[in-house]
Amino acid sequence: MISYWYKFIKTILLRRFKKPIGYNETISRMFRVGLFDCDLLGNMAAFKYPSYMDLIRWELIVRSSFFQASKNNKLAFVVASQKIIYQKPLRVWSKFKLSLELGGWDETWVYHIHKFEQNNQLKAIGVTRIFLREKDVPGLLNNSSSDVKSLKKSPPEWIIELFKEDRGILKK
Repeated sequence: MISYWYKFIKTILLRRFKKPIGYNETISRMFRVGLFDCDLLGNMAAFKYPSYMDLIRWELIVRSSFFQASKNNKLAFVVASQKIIYQKPLRVWSKFKLSLELGGWDETWVYHIHKFEQNNQLKAIGVTRIFLREKDVPGLLNNSSSDVKSLKKSPPEWIIELFKEDRGILKK
């Protein structure tokens, strides 16, 4: 947990020294699987994937104009749901590339696609569904910066299908 907070704070502090990016840009970072990221078999444990997804998502947010707009409007980014599909394990001490791209958005949700790649092979893919919360009310993209509102990007149908039953599961 200390490593996560260190990386998170470092991302926020160093944002002024990095080139600003657009919210709809794809960004990639190289990481190394640490010893404490792994299970007893030396594979990256399932609980670590969301941590890495969170870090790169925050990098996108703080380096885009969305960060200042969210601070000015007192909006918070809330992960509502995430799905991860594992194909092959990432081994201890190995390097991997994590890419983040905007999957699209609708009236309520913003979707991000996270790809874990190693040696040009897709090892896992994660999709998150987030929304903006304004104080105690879920905020829509209407309150966000104008550059984000001007962009139109509907999520692909496979992403919509992936999260289709989430609300129904909670009501059971």
